[in-house]
Amino acid sequence: MLRVVNLLCVVMFVTASMFAQDNSAKKKEDKQVHERTLMGVVKEASGEPLPGATVYVKGAMQIGAATDLYGNFVLKNIPAGKQTILISCIGMEGKEITYTGQKSVLVILQEKVTEVQDVVVTGIYVRKKNSFTGSATTYSKDDLKKIGTKNLIQSLKTLEPALNVIENTSWGSDPNRMPDMEIRGKTSIVGELSSDYDNTANQPLFILDGVEVDIDDIMKLPIDRIASVTVLKDAASTAIYGSKSANGVIVVETVRPEPGRLRVSYSGNFTYQTPDLTDYNLMNASEKLEFERLAGRYTAKTIYDSQDELDAQYYSRLKEVRRGVDTYWLSEPLRAVLNHSHNLYIDGGDEAMVYGVGVSYSNEDGVMKGSDRETMSGNLKLSYRAKSLIFTNDFNIDVTNWDREPVDFSYFAQANPYYRKYNDDGTVPELLESMDIAKNTIYNPLYLYNIVNTNKTAEMTLRNNFSVVWRFWDAFQLRSRIGVNKSIAKNEMFKSPSHPDFLSETRKGTYSREDNDNFSYNGDFTLTYGKVFKDVHLVNLVGGWTFSQKQTQENGFMVSGFTSDLHQNPQFSAGFNQGDKPTYRNTVSRSTSFYMNGNYSFRNRYMLDANLRWDGSSVFGAQKMFTGTWAIGLGWNINNERWFRAEWVDLLKLRFSIGNPGNQNFDAYLSSGTYIYNSDYTNHFGTSAIIEKFANRNLAWQKTIDKNFGLDFEFFDSRLRLSGDYYHKVTDPLLVSVAMPPSVGLSNIYTNFGGQVSKGFNGSVMFNAIKRSDMRLNLNLNFRHGTTEYRNIGDKLDFMNEKGSGNSYRRYYDGGSPDDIWAVRSAGIDPATGREIFIKKDGTYTFQYDANDEVVVGSTASKLEGVFGVSMYYKQFSASINLRYVLGRKVFASALYNKVENITEDGMYYNLDKRALYDRWKEPGDVARFKAIDNFESTPMSSRFVVNDNVISGESISLGYETAAKWLRSIRASGASIRLYMNDIFRLASFKEERGLEYPFSRSVSLSVDIRF
Repeated sequence: MLRVVNLLCVVMFVTASMFAQDNSAKKKEDKQVHERTLMGVVKEASGEPLPGATVYVKGAMQIGAATDLYGNFVLKNIPAGKQTILISCIGMEGKEITYTGQKSVLVILQEKVTEVQDVVVTGIYVRKKNSFTGSATTYSKDDLKKIGTKNLIQSLKTLEPALNVIENTSWGSDPNRMPDMEIRGKTSIVGELSSDYDNTANQPLFILDGVEVDIDDIMKLPIDRIASVTVLKDAASTAIYGSKSANGVIVVETVRPEPGRLRVSYSGNFTYQTPDLTDYNLMNASEKLEFERLAGRYTAKTIYDSQDELDAQYYSRLKEVRRGVDTYWLSEPLRAVLNHSHNLYIDGGDEAMVYGVGVSYSNEDGVMKGSDRETMSGNLKLSYRAKSLIFTNDFNIDVTNWDREPVDFSYFAQANPYYRKYNDDGTVPELLESMDIAKNTIYNPLYLYNIVNTNKTAEMTLRNNFSVVWRFWDAFQLRSRIGVNKSIAKNEMFKSPSHPDFLSETRKGTYSREDNDNFSYNGDFTLTYGKVFKDVHLVNLVGGWTFSQKQTQENGFMVSGFTSDLHQNPQFSAGFNQGDKPTYRNTVSRSTSFYMNGNYSFRNRYMLDANLRWDGSSVFGAQKMFTGTWAIGLGWNINNERWFRAEWVDLLKLRFSIGNPGNQNFDAYLSSGTYIYNSDYTNHFGTSAIIEKFANRNLAWQKTIDKNFGLDFEFFDSRLRLSGDYYHKVTDPLLVSVAMPPSVGLSNIYTNFGGQVSKGFNGSVMFNAIKRSDMRLNLNLNFRHGTTEYRNIGDKLDFMNEKGSGNSYRRYYDGGSPDDIWAVRSAGIDPATGREIFIKKDGTYTFQYDANDEVVVGSTASKLEGVFGVSMYYKQFSASINLRYVLGRKVFASALYNKVENITEDGMYYNLDKRALYDRWKEPGDVARFKAIDNFESTPMSSRFVVNDNVISGESISLGYETAAKWLRSIRASGASIRLYMNDIFRLASFKEERGLEYPFSRSVSLSVDIRF
């Protein structure tokens, strides 16, 4: 981060140069004063020079100078006597030195951490924020750690209003699930056509120390290794990444080593995590039995049903309930866990060479037994300076092992409470209900959990980046970088032969293995130029070339037929199933880019950013392999106008940008035609080949016209800050998966058609209510609102609309939105008959459901969402509270749809929501929300299941203490801090929704300890 500050300082006004001009009157006066000159060098703590730093005599600003590209300055005509020299630079702590006639001096400036938000780091170049026209926000490590220590995304979603981390209501707090997210809306619908939670085509681009990485690398990164993170949101800020940046860019800079004596820092994080089951609303034993009686489970309906047997079954269960059997299944697979992570970092060096060595360990056990994730990391960073050359090498290694739970949590949520967990002898029964008693066989989830089912993965990742920076002439810098990445992963799954999936199979038990081998390299050459002309014109130019290649090899196999859980080695299997064979896939994707960026500022009033980039990628069709992207940004610092007289205004800035970034978050072979050999049928002519995917030579790039209007305010010595943006993004054409008729032989193809528009606003407000030397009280509020709609789709996705009719609330129509909920309007349940009354499009009422009457009945996008927070600093103590609010959102209540109504006769064999008993119609005259309790007809989707979902949740609460007390010297420590966190500690919602269907959510309390030696 300190090297980043170097380039910022070139925009600092050169105060002394305005007054260093000689005139005849001054020359006469100078003859009477003995001329004294001071030569010096200004550097940052890392030893790198600070260009643009201001040096002047205290009380005589006309005697001043500015450092050049190498940090050198010459201060002439220093008055006689003892003088104080002031040195300052943007982003650095100012410094005073005493001048008594010495000829030279070396000045070291320390980074001003509190001003990290004043710079914009793009991963390729750095800009001072007040001369930058793009929409970007930077957060320091301290900002992130004020929220939590789990991972970067957990903290960033609280701090950054434009970042929407999509809550996965099925998989809750599963430590092995990567989050889906989007910055300022969607630009693609590829993922949505396959899954509600497959949002990878809308994921932002991640840059780690200048290198593109996957989200998995970001999630593994210890938060104590992070120096800063910058979120680039609009076309002007992301344009340097061209065709990859339509979804926004998240740039992460890690801590850099500093010269000086050897320093050691340790950070330990300890988290106590408990499952959150407050959203479950399941019946107890007596309620479930009464529901089954009213629903007619124990009433003979056919000649094959024996009423005597059904009566005996009912009274047997009633006897168990009256004896006190009321099994709480939800707690069985769960646990409270104490997780911990540790980070040790050592750095030091001199002006010529600095080094940094770090090791970290993280253990994250899930709240479900059997699920865990363990990560071990190491990093070595070396930097060597030889005059105008700087050589840097950064090596990282990560080893990760994780296990998944053997049985989904839904098995336990479905188990009826009137069953016993154990036999009288304490053994676990295999069945809760056998086929000779009921129509279905119900397995004991505890039995399934205890048999040997494994799903484990081991992965090792190596990353090495080497760069050379050459500063030459007056204002030029040339950087070359090459990076190499290698990762190897192995996944093994074993399913016990005792598993009920093999009940009717002759070959029981399976073993599968999948190996992934990834190798990639990337590099870039970047030339930068920065200079201030006559203290008026600031010019920054950047030009460069990037290249990359990624190769992925995947191979795997599955065998079956095991005699017992004790023999999991595939050698003991019966071999492949009929028609099965090993799998193998090798994919290679390449890309290259040329880019230019220019930034101009006139008196820090008027700013212009211009970007051009030419990209090539193997992902798209042979006729469309190259494309160009561009962006233009304009800015106006109104507060720097001469006519602007409001002294209480520190910053008043208007911003505008427009550009056409692209998106490459797609499969490597989307445009290529592929064939597979038909090895099942061979003849003397040879083996035939079957087409697997059609080629599309004209498959075009997906690009977005991105417009942004921004406003930045700072009032009253920056006590009140406001920053807001309005965005309008048009993606045209879209890249869409289209289903094919069965006669074609392919399930789908990818093609371009239609468009999508995302628009909205986001921003933040911060107010320093108390600003004293020993106490500060800050209030902060961030907010966002966004909408998305389709354009020019026509009837091309009607197959998806027909497929989802009555069983899915998503539709694809022009003017529609991916967030819309489509359903037939409902007038409720008829009190006389217990049947649902539907409202047709013409407003008339009917008992007959007609999919043609579907309309938009709500949106899953909130009208307003954000975080409200309060933070306080008193001497060595600090505290913060951050609450998330979600307003105006509607959801389709799947728990009501599947566990209150729409229950089949087979569905009665599992536990259900309490509302299925208390809120369903039972007899004529009942005013009920749900249909008759004994109605097992399939229920179509209607507006009855669409509910308001306003939420307030305790996203982060923390309390900290920092000290440099004398007692630390006994352990040779220079400082220490401790912080207590509570994350996701409560959630208040207008609707009780069953969340965590496959894996429960959790609450956590954490303790973080930092010690510096």
